[in-house]
Amino acid sequence: MTADSAGTAGRAAGDPVVVRVDHGRCVGSGMCALAVPGSLVLGADGLAHPVRAPRPDGAPPVGEPLTAKLAEAVGFCPVEALALYSARDGRRIAHAE
Repeated sequence: MTADSAGTAGRAAGDPVVVRVDHGRCVGSGMCALAVPGSLVLGADGLAHPVRAPRPDGAPPVGEPLTAKLAEAVGFCPVEALALYSARDGRRIAHAE
């Protein structure tokens, strides 16, 4: 089990999660993209974007394993623009409240 600053206590490492970015809050500091470049990137608009974007059929993106590094990146966001959601049931599990 993990317990960390991103509020993922009780989640098993490797549980599939979906990263979402609140572009109304994101200021493009880039800390998240530097921490987990396989999960988040800075787009042409200067804001963070998940690497695993929604699928064309409108279905949610495929989840990625919850790692300590990903949880830390969510916790590092200076404006709390990042959130983790369970890929299994869609519930928010961390940040962007």
